[in-house]
Amino acid sequence: MTGSNDRNAETKTGAKLTRKERKKTFQKQHDLDAATELFKKAPYDDVTMDDIAEQTLLSRATLYKYFGGKEGIYFEIGIQGFRIISKKQEALIKSESSSGLDKILKLSETILRYLFENPLSHEIMRHYLVTENKAEITTDKILRKMKLGEDVENPSDRIRARFLQEIRKFEKPWAIAVEQGFKDGSIHQDMNPDHLVHFLFMIISGIVDRANLERVMMQKVNLSVEDIIKRTIDLIRKDLGSD
Repeated sequence: MTGSNDRNAETKTGAKLTRKERKKTFQKQHDLDAATELFKKAPYDDVTMDDIAEQTLLSRATLYKYFGGKEGIYFEIGIQGFRIISKKQEALIKSESSSGLDKILKLSETILRYLFENPLSHEIMRHYLVTENKAEITTDKILRKMKLGEDVENPSDRIRARFLQEIRKFEKPWAIAVEQGFKDGSIHQDMNPDHLVHFLFMIISGIVDRANLERVMMQKVNLSVEDIIKRTIDLIRKDLGSD
């Protein structure tokens, strides 16, 4: 469907996209949406490139050309997820009246809700961390090569580097809130700020992991996601806000 919005489509820099660029962007989003549905229904290891090719109506060769393989597609989906949650976080962190602790609690609640509602984003992050621990060349090194203008041939590696950039954008509001909490006295911890941010991520990730594993048990004991979110926020509040 074309129209004024289509003709005036612009990039983030404000430059108008050509018809060919708009078509390519639309096709890429269509392909990612189709692949996302596959990964929502089956674990990463059970989805094949043949499955994705059939779902997107593209050849395997075309998929490899643009994404470098299944992992590149997976991380490209993850990038979109991080962009969604990062926008939510940016709005929260702008409140000048909130203390650093209040912002951390709001950020924690936001990410918990998002991960429970979008479990695929959590699985993609988990996959990234597992593969990063085994990688011969870390994503950070790939990103540095790209920033230096060095050629990175594999599209999947380039996507991994962009995924890491999105992770760092996601982490920034947390670091800002923690620093503010130390300054305004609302956070009472002697932990290194960077360590505290990652400690919070481990708590949240661990709770989401466990809740996903114990869904049947949660139903039996009538423990809802809302209960888990509330209790987690209470624990974080007590831990960071107590002397």
